[in-house]
Amino acid sequence: MSQYEGPERRMRREEIMTDQPAAATLHSAVAALDPIVALLALVHLTGDRTLLRTLGGEFDGVPRGGAQSSFNPRDTGKPKELDPAVDADIRARLIAAMESNPNPIITQPDRALFQQMADFCIGMPLKPDATAMGREQAGFSRDEGAAEAKRVPPEGFKVFVLGGGMAGLIAGIKLKAAGFDFQIAERWDAIGGTWMVNRYPHVAVDTPSVQYSLSFEQNASWTKYYPRGPEYRAYLDRVADKYQIRDKIAFNTTMTGCHWDDDRNLWTITCTQDGKEVVYEANAVVVAIGFLSRPSFPDVPGLDSFAGPVLHSGNWDDNVQIEGKKVLVVGTGATAAQLATNLGGRADHLTIVQRQPNYMMPDQKTLKEVDPDERWALEHIPFVTQWRRFQSLVSLLTLPISPAVIDPDYRARTGGVSAINEGAKQVSLRYIAEKFADRPDLKAKVTPDFPFFAKRPILDCGYYDTLKRPNVDLVEGSLARVEPDGVVLKDGTRIACDVLALATGWTLDYMSNLDIRGRGGRKLSDTWAEYPFAYKGLEVPGFPNFFVTSGPNSALTSSHTTLAEQQIHYIVETLKLMVDEEFAAVEVTQEACDAYNRDLEKRLEQTIWIQSGTAHGYYRHATGRIVLGYPGTNLEYWLALRRPVVEDHRFTSSDSDAAIEPARAVLT
Repeated sequence: MSQYEGPERRMRREEIMTDQPAAATLHSAVAALDPIVALLALVHLTGDRTLLRTLGGEFDGVPRGGAQSSFNPRDTGKPKELDPAVDADIRARLIAAMESNPNPIITQPDRALFQQMADFCIGMPLKPDATAMGREQAGFSRDEGAAEAKRVPPEGFKVFVLGGGMAGLIAGIKLKAAGFDFQIAERWDAIGGTWMVNRYPHVAVDTPSVQYSLSFEQNASWTKYYPRGPEYRAYLDRVADKYQIRDKIAFNTTMTGCHWDDDRNLWTITCTQDGKEVVYEANAVVVAIGFLSRPSFPDVPGLDSFAGPVLHSGNWDDNVQIEGKKVLVVGTGATAAQLATNLGGRADHLTIVQRQPNYMMPDQKTLKEVDPDERWALEHIPFVTQWRRFQSLVSLLTLPISPAVIDPDYRARTGGVSAINEGAKQVSLRYIAEKFADRPDLKAKVTPDFPFFAKRPILDCGYYDTLKRPNVDLVEGSLARVEPDGVVLKDGTRIACDVLALATGWTLDYMSNLDIRGRGGRKLSDTWAEYPFAYKGLEVPGFPNFFVTSGPNSALTSSHTTLAEQQIHYIVETLKLMVDEEFAAVEVTQEACDAYNRDLEKRLEQTIWIQSGTAHGYYRHATGRIVLGYPGTNLEYWLALRRPVVEDHRFTSSDSDAAIEPARAVLT
């Protein structure tokens, strides 16, 4: 049996469901299903859109499931309960429909019907733009707002993609669908990107699995609500194989240079691969390696003098014995929380050195496996997977401002950031008070003194319970130096340990270590010498046909999959424009980039990343400029990336007959 994967495929009925479901399993799955999703699935199965009026009207005032309530200011007051008779009627009808014919009659709702279904799902009228984004991101359509191509990419037009992680795979899939030839280069020997690097114990996705999968290739069979690293790597492997991308990936390939040829309007990319130098030529380059690619180590004396193992979360050695040892973890971010939760149950004693606490958010499903009935419904009942994902997008589709943006009226009245921000903050503070009601000493240590979202909030993966273990100590302070048998903090405290585990994150260097040269041989590292900047987080003046995913000021408050998909959409749309108009090169103008960043700076001034009090976060560059966060909403950024703005670019006509040579190997 196979899960329906999107209306554009128009699967044959036997592809959607090849056998009848077992009655007992069907009954238990439907009994556990959110009645809102059950009614939406019933509309698909029966084709009866009047159900949204007759039965849907009974849901007025009933809270919608799946919403991120911590960011949802509408979740106030005592919720209305659905009439049990209506609830039972919906479930009985759904069971009957599945037993009669589990193949949906409506597989591709027209826009009017989908708007009704979306409004019902969320529980409020959605703006058309938000509905379009939700339609795409929930997997009901692909690439909303895409232009219809006038021409097929010419033979020899090549795109070079650096990075074989999630963004690189999306790039390959979307480029292939648009008819572009491409080559992906990946430095590791397997697919995975950050999930190849982060292999420390207990590593897991900290975004719900319903969101952290590709919109066009959702996984109905996650075993956990927050999958562990190996399960996510396996998912990416399946995606690569399904879309036949693996053969287009050059593994064990590290880029050593990427230079633009002004005369030929081509990029020359040099790489090392299995003891050889390999040279590629391409019309366009997509850098999909993310913004955090090099481990960051504490800049303290004596680190090399430590007598025991020094581990980093980005380069973990599973052969190091933890059991029976005194282990010291440096850091209290998301990685440190996951790592410490594992080590606390294995080490003889664990000490965690905390420079600053973080806001931590609760979720009872963090460590749990997906309920069997829920998983059965996701796998077998048409469109349950898509509507569950749509529910998870409520904050992305409806928030009027980013949680990081200061609402001046709210600040004037309360001194706080915004109603949305304060709501999320109170969820975290209540959770801290609940978890440490019996430990006021720990409560004081883990309570932040800066605004919520000034640093990235963390999902509790068992960390708070770990802090209360008898063999675990949480020590406030910063490293001053490392000695052979321990560390000394800046206040003089000495802590002995056998194993030093560094969860100190990554360098925010934005490719400063890569030899990338644009027009006239100008280095990207020189262009970004003061601080990294880009147009819409993707393009840099002087670097034609060059795109950076997860570029400066493009980090959103949604999952990375959402960001990567919309950025790749923009890149493909820009390349299609080049082909349609027979341009050899396209680049953003300096004027457009400067104007974009001037506006960005003004908006960043009204965020808590600037007005963050005492928060230490990785949003800032060494110069003090915010280079990571985007001050707008997810919907705003999605809309900005539907099509390239022609007026913001300069184009070079195709006046060169230079052919693209295939990759050539040169022995070193």
